Amino acid sequence: MTGSGFGGIENMEMEFYERFKAPVGKVWDVFFNKNGWDPWFTDGMKIDEESGEIYFRWFRLTDGEVVTDRGQIATVIRHRLFSFWWYEYEDGFRTFTELKFQPVSEDETIITIVDRTFVKDEKELSIRYGCAYGWGQMMVLAKLFIEQDLIVI
Repeated sequence: MTGSGFGGIENMEMEFYERFKAPVGKVWDVFFNKNGWDPWFTDGMKIDEESGEIYFRWFRLTDGEVVTDRGQIATVIRHRLFSFWWYEYEDGFRTFTELKFQPVSEDETIITIVDRTFVKDEKELSIRYGCAYGWGQMMVLAKLFIEQDLIVI
């Protein structure tokens, strides 16, 4: 883990990983496509590689409240890396996220998510906790969708 100071608080990167029993191409296509993480995690997400824009929308996981956000794609290396800025706030984007895809075998892939969510002070730590919870939830839902073809939201 590495960190950077931002407004007087140390901002450590968070890292999450999950092993998927599926080839890297299948896993990649679930995470990187024009509809984003619909239908298994988001509700109206869009990934536009041409413009570099990413748009998030949730409804089912937010108790019926429509929650949206936008971001900017930073890097796309097919079957290897998808990174983006998101979590918009007054000065730009608060979070830089990398999804790293590592094939272990023909039918097994590890995804590592590296999250750098910047907070200004201790009052904003709940933002980091929320991101950590969300990435964990997203990985479990993706695993169910990829390996069992289940949508549980």
